[in-house]
Amino acid sequence: MAPTAAELAQYYNCKVDGSFVLLTLSSGISKVNELIIESIFNELHPVIVHAEIKVVIFDLSHIDYFNSLGLSLIVRIHKAVKGHNGKVALAQPNANIKELLHVTSLDSIWKIFPSVDEAKIALA
Repeated sequence: MAPTAAELAQYYNCKVDGSFVLLTLSSGISKVNELIIESIFNELHPVIVHAEIKVVIFDLSHIDYFNSLGLSLIVRIHKAVKGHNGKVALAQPNANIKELLHVTSLDSIWKIFPSVDEAKIALA
């Protein structure tokens, strides 16, 4: 059975701000299953591919650890946004997340910023 919107809300918050989408991921994202990742992506897809959206910023300040499914959500959103000439950026990852991004070479694909505000300024 697919999770409800209320159930999905415990894993992320989505805020549209002009041409930006800010996705704040909660610490629970590291404990999800594939069905939840699929449901989150399906819920977000119409928002992130909207013509006015140019940048999706992931606020990772609440994440201590990422498993492969959590990382796959960012990859899927990156592909959807890139298909509409948009960009993905990551903000406030901790040292563990930075190391994971480096080991997987994903730090060469996405810009990483110390804060959401710095990401917005740089990508405006």
